[in-house]
Amino acid sequence: MQKIRYSKERLKSNLRIGLFFLITGIVLLIISITTTKWEEVSIFSIGFGQALAGIFMLIIYYFENKLQYLTITNGEIVKNTLFFKKIKISEIKLTKEFAGDLILKTDKEEFLINTQIIEPASLTYLKNSLKSWL
Repeated sequence: MQKIRYSKERLKSNLRIGLFFLITGIVLLIISITTTKWEEVSIFSIGFGQALAGIFMLIIYYFENKLQYLTITNGEIVKNTLFFKKIKISEIKLTKEFAGDLILKTDKEEFLINTQIIEPASLTYLKNSLKSWL
């Protein structure tokens, strides 16, 4: 099993955004608990939303860091997103690069790979592997 990894910049930015939202949300929650007068907007609800957004971003970071972008195993390429998508290597008829994406075509479907979010070493491995398979 070979994993095509996300770029380190993508993973770091997801982690930073998650921590920022979580810390901001916690600070706003603490402020809303300690102060009693807010007239127009409830700062508690804003802080709660911020904290939830931070937790969600940290879950995305964990998911992407653990599974990575693509997994190549048993003659299949699997895209590890919220809804997994897979394509059999033996069914690939054509590969095409367009606008920073790698498009793998079969008779039935297209499989789109965003090359801008892939670590450079993994991208080189993927392209070399595709050349050897086709």
